[in-house]
Amino acid sequence: MAYKITFRKGKRVSATKLWPCDLEAAIAHARAQLPLQRDQSGATSVSVTCERTGDVVFTCTEQPESLGV
Repeated sequence: MAYKITFRKGKRVSATKLWPCDLEAAIAHARAQLPLQRDQSGATSVSVTCERTGDVVFTCTEQPESLGV
C-alpha cells in the first residue's frame, strides 16, 4: 500500500511525498518531517492519504505558539 504525505501552508500545498510503506511508518515520517518542513517552507499541517482509496487516514496541524504578554 502506498500513502501520499502532503504538507500545507494554510490552504496551499507546500510539499508532497509518496511513501510506499506501511501506515505506521508513513505517519511517523509525516510527524517527524513537519517541523523540518515548517522551517524550510512554512508548512503548518500535514496529512497522509491512502493512494488506493483517496481516504485521508491522518492529519496533524501545528498550533501557533502563544505569545507571552
